[in-house]
Amino acid sequence: MNQSFMKYQSLIYYTLHKLKAPLPYEDYVQEAYIVYEKCRKTYNPSLSRFSTYFTYQLIYCFQSILRKNHHLPFFIESFQENDPFTDVITYLDLLQNCKLTDFEKEVLLLFLKGCRVNEASYYLQCSPSTIKRMRKTLRLKIFSYINS
Repeated sequence: MNQSFMKYQSLIYYTLHKLKAPLPYEDYVQEAYIVYEKCRKTYNPSLSRFSTYFTYQLIYCFQSILRKNHHLPFFIESFQENDPFTDVITYLDLLQNCKLTDFEKEVLLLFLKGCRVNEASYYLQCSPSTIKRMRKTLRLKIFSYINS
């Protein structure tokens, strides 16, 4: 690796940290070098600084890799204690008695773990509007189960 690439090492590690990429970073650094060489060839100085251009290309590359490998961009906490909606028994009861589809079960589990709409849509690889619609469907099914 050349000397000019080495000065971007901290930018690469910072980007990986911000994207919450899993350790070790060696493979990502190799990918970053490929991106760096591509950027050196296609960079147009009249449009932006090289570091800005390289950063955007790097983020795009890393996000594609993380998405392909199904790594999450966020950390999902385990069930929180003292919250009735995250009670394991309640969750199991809902799973067995609400007649939920597999996709609805996945969405329910992610929300019980504290995921937001965008996080759930990223993890399940669908649009946020799909997650919002599914959340509405879940509410209707759960409330009809509770009220019956």
